[in-house]
Amino acid sequence: MVFLIRGHSPSLTCLQPMLQKIAFTFCIAWSLSACDLGSKTVQFADVTAQSGISFTHTNGAAGEYFLIETTGAGGAFFDYDNDGDLDIYLVDGFDLQGIRSVPINLVYQQGDHYWVREPNQDKGARSRDAAHYAVALSPWPDSTDVPPRNVLYQNNGDGTFTDTGQESKTGDTGYGMGCAVADYDNDGYQDLYVTNYGPNVLYQNNGDGTFADVTEQAAVGASQWSTSVAFLDYDNDGELDFYVTNYVDFTVETNKVCGGYVRTNSQGHRAIVEATRSYCAPLEYGGVPDVLYHNNGDGTFANVSVAAGINDPSGKGLGVIALDYDSDGDQDLFVANDGTPNFLYQNLGNGKFGNAALAKGVALNGIGESEAGMGVDFGDYDNDGDFDLFVTNFSYETNTLYRNEGVFFKDVTAVAGLADPSHRFLGFGTNFLDYDNDGDLDLYVANGHVLDKIALFQSGVEYMQEHQLFRNDNGGSYTEASSISGEWFLHKQISRGAAFGDYDEDGDVDILVNNCGGEAKLVRNDGGNRENWLMVRPVGTHSNRDGIGARVRVVAEGLEQIRQVRSGSSYLTASDPRLHFGMGSRTGVDLVEVRWPSGLVQRLEKVPVNEVLIIEEKVGSQ
Repeated sequence: MVFLIRGHSPSLTCLQPMLQKIAFTFCIAWSLSACDLGSKTVQFADVTAQSGISFTHTNGAAGEYFLIETTGAGGAFFDYDNDGDLDIYLVDGFDLQGIRSVPINLVYQQGDHYWVREPNQDKGARSRDAAHYAVALSPWPDSTDVPPRNVLYQNNGDGTFTDTGQESKTGDTGYGMGCAVADYDNDGYQDLYVTNYGPNVLYQNNGDGTFADVTEQAAVGASQWSTSVAFLDYDNDGELDFYVTNYVDFTVETNKVCGGYVRTNSQGHRAIVEATRSYCAPLEYGGVPDVLYHNNGDGTFANVSVAAGINDPSGKGLGVIALDYDSDGDQDLFVANDGTPNFLYQNLGNGKFGNAALAKGVALNGIGESEAGMGVDFGDYDNDGDFDLFVTNFSYETNTLYRNEGVFFKDVTAVAGLADPSHRFLGFGTNFLDYDNDGDLDLYVANGHVLDKIALFQSGVEYMQEHQLFRNDNGGSYTEASSISGEWFLHKQISRGAAFGDYDEDGDVDILVNNCGGEAKLVRNDGGNRENWLMVRPVGTHSNRDGIGARVRVVAEGLEQIRQVRSGSSYLTASDPRLHFGMGSRTGVDLVEVRWPSGLVQRLEKVPVNEVLIIEEKVGSQ
């Protein structure tokens, strides 16, 4: 069954897209920064104030330099009330005022000098309480105040949003990290999983605007330091499973003093000057195995991590995506690890996974080094029919673009023009998106450093940083377009999670950003819909209802594009589950092909552009 939902038509005449491209090409040739195309180029506008979104993230910083203060939080675009437009969920942290502990590497403090043991002299943890106990003990300053909570905003359909308050019952007050969205029980309503520094939470959508906390009965409330989540049907049984990345083995009881040191004494103790004290690197702490939950089909899940072969304790996972990188019909997993080799878990088809990252060329960068992986996304940026990978990394590294060569991946960051522009930035949220609807995938990166005093240690690097937008130059390379794409890109922020979706239903991709310790931002794409577009939303019947894992191929007047339905990507976030295709000046789609997780293949011909196409899985398709 197929449904067409009428979209908005392009506002320009047929000649204007061509003139826009000519002008943009001229601008690229003569320097982007010197060229002002005004309304002829796509502009991104901060519309937070007029949207009704009023959310400030709490990182809880209180001068103790707890590592959890650095990671920030994410959010989601999703349609929780099934009214056809995207609502917003934002994850908050917790106030850490009052939590104190003596750093385990501290010998003594002398004036403004901290004398600390060398790393191999650490005494180790004295009392490793579960992370959530430390957070739960934090005294809220005034009992009459309302503690920070996660917030669900309902889309009013007119560009504004309303805080649902406590009515939706999704206002978790833990130290929040990320979230993912999926209809895990196949009842037609989107459910929500929230990761925390401490117990995670599963909210089941009741279908009446409220959610129920079913964490305990579903057996999914692990209390590690969890970060990103990806829903997937790894065994293709029609029930959605999910993968949770865990970061490092840290509690306030194992906090350390880190920073620039000025000298070492005869006992091997280092002196760290208070003015240079900052957050420790993750290498100071051990990794924690990730978790794979199998859906039992009765509202409960089983932790199958060990049996599935994904319980590697060396990982320090921050980002995860589920994708079929080898085009064999089942879902694989890529995990971006912070400072340790990335994981690429190849689905072996028997309930088990094998880590193929090193063999496939994505464990390290092109010169054989581990990087500090943060956010991750996949897409077919070169339109060659397979999925490539993009990972955001630390400053003085580069973000990394891995091109899928069929048998293995190749680091093509430099040749694609993405190395030098990312060198001084620390990237988190990211997305392959066609922001200008021209038919190829561009790149967006939300930046912001983790070290408040980074300027003391790395020349030219700042704590607050601009975001970056890279325009795809027809499949082979990228050119940074930030400077011509609106004042939004002039603002320096400490950004973390970034979600992407068409919240105003006008045919182009907008952005939601959660800033660490700062205001969340809603950013509207103005002008992307001057070119034509198509959005596809598969609805499974034999496959999982969300169609997660379905691969969609769209052919239009010689242009062929592929996408895959996913839940969970970027960094700590969930984006619009509908698949967005830019069509350029093409006025019709020759073919839409859906390869469902069930193995069914469905084809539609002669599809109009500028529509949201809902395709229901038809049993009996070839």
